[in-house]
Amino acid sequence: MPRDSLAQPPGGGVGSDPPAAAPDSLMGRLLAMLLQGMPLIFGLGFIAPLIAQLLERALPAAAHAQWPLLAGLAIGGSWGAFANLRGRWI
Repeated sequence: MPRDSLAQPPGGGVGSDPPAAAPDSLMGRLLAMLLQGMPLIFGLGFIAPLIAQLLERALPAAAHAQWPLLAGLAIGGSWGAFANLRGRWI
């Protein structure tokens, strides 16, 4: 048996080309899209209700009004969109 055939294991070894990457699956693409939009989702899902609760706590007369939530959505959504575009929160 020739020596060269024993030097490299079947299927490649050190110095062989890496296996070809599998094509992206639908789940992988959806997860990537979700992760790209996380700052906006965080701004709308966490910052907006937090700002609305702070406004309602600071101004008890506004407890049953809609404007604290709308203000929270505007501030949280714009802050999240800014973070998504710039890549950082500050």
